[in-house]
Amino acid sequence: MRASFILFLILLLFPISVAQTETITVYAGETKTIDYAFINNAPQSQTFNIYLTGPTAYFAEKGVLIDVYPKIVELTPNQKTNITLYIFALKEAREIPPNLFILTISSDTQKIEKSLIISVLRKYPVYISSITLSKYSILPLESTKITATIQNAKNEITPNYKLIFSIYKDGKEILRKEVLTDFIEANGKLEVSQEFFADKYQEAGTYDVSVRLEDLKGQYVDDVKTKFEVKPIVKLPQEYTQKEVKYSFLSAKITVKIKNEGNVISDQFYVEERLPIFMKDFIKAYTPYTEEKFEAGMVAYRWLVKPLAPGESVVIEYEISLWQTWLGIVVIMLVVLFFFKKGFQPALVKTVKKEGGKIKVYIKLKNKSKSIMKNIEVSEEVPPMLKVESNIGLEFEEKKVGKKRYLVWKINELRPDEEAVMGYISSALVEIVSLELPKTQITYIDEKGRKRTLE
Repeated sequence: MRASFILFLILLLFPISVAQTETITVYAGETKTIDYAFINNAPQSQTFNIYLTGPTAYFAEKGVLIDVYPKIVELTPNQKTNITLYIFALKEAREIPPNLFILTISSDTQKIEKSLIISVLRKYPVYISSITLSKYSILPLESTKITATIQNAKNEITPNYKLIFSIYKDGKEILRKEVLTDFIEANGKLEVSQEFFADKYQEAGTYDVSVRLEDLKGQYVDDVKTKFEVKPIVKLPQEYTQKEVKYSFLSAKITVKIKNEGNVISDQFYVEERLPIFMKDFIKAYTPYTEEKFEAGMVAYRWLVKPLAPGESVVIEYEISLWQTWLGIVVIMLVVLFFFKKGFQPALVKTVKKEGGKIKVYIKLKNKSKSIMKNIEVSEEVPPMLKVESNIGLEFEEKKVGKKRYLVWKINELRPDEEAVMGYISSALVEIVSLELPKTQITYIDEKGRKRTLE
């Protein structure tokens, strides 16, 4: 439905305010566009700003999007243009009582306003909020479960509805099932499922799924659609296939032999080998494969075998390289060793707390190594905006290097699993929004007499 009105700009020197009111009702699932036309009757070109005021955010929360376009337009004298109001009511939109919106068209000298009373209604309290399939690709003798979720958007219990499940192949309906729904609680939802089973000779291809919701009088309420695929299977009986795997230290060679021992020529078919996806770079195919597919953490290699005459056979060979696996094991062992050694290094933890206008810095050093740490020196740079008042734990010495101040703690030694706690209390000389302290540095002598540094 489209409506329009002509807004004439009459007086150039005086602002104009036109009080006009229009009532608009939109239904859930409906998209409505309304055009408003106006002419610049002023003797000169003007730039007009167009905007809509009102509870648009509230409507959006309820599933209704409202906007106006364009937002700005420049018109020459007597030039006409259209403004379009867009209202998109999603099918899950809730009912909204009438609300006032103001459509404003203004320039430096003129202003036109139009009042819009917009409300949202639902023809039915329910809609289909989603449709899911347990499988979107199946083989013959497999099934997929179709589940439709019906949502009640009103604060009252719904009556019964009818749900129609239909499946089509190339436009022909091959399955139709009708289900009467139970009552749905206020603002509740209901899941209804049907299963499709593909028989042994089910035609391969894409199948269209349609779920239609009707009232008990057969009136349309809502519908959703999706698709699934029935995969083709072309294979010879299992006894026609012989598979052999030969292992060596660096590789594994796989040989697959397929022989037609029947009395008629076979159709062309695929031979498929599936491997973990991390092995895709370790494969060397002596018989080039036709397809490579990745799915569910696996890589599938498929060889297309042309029709085989009776007694005729084909051999497919490929090799899996194992040296990368051994290399990966070595790398993992080295990484574990690295982190194992790192776990036995001295541990330094610094904590900063603000309490009652004071800044407390705690430094804890723990000897997690298996040897004694000697001649330990802990050095902490103090930012110029802090005034050091007292120590925490061990006494410190204060040193200056240039314009920088340092607090230094000295510890003779720390035995394995021993720890020392130190720190200081300071106050800020200026107001501090955020404080980031420099790194604490530790030097010590290890069991072999080497000087070590830790931050």
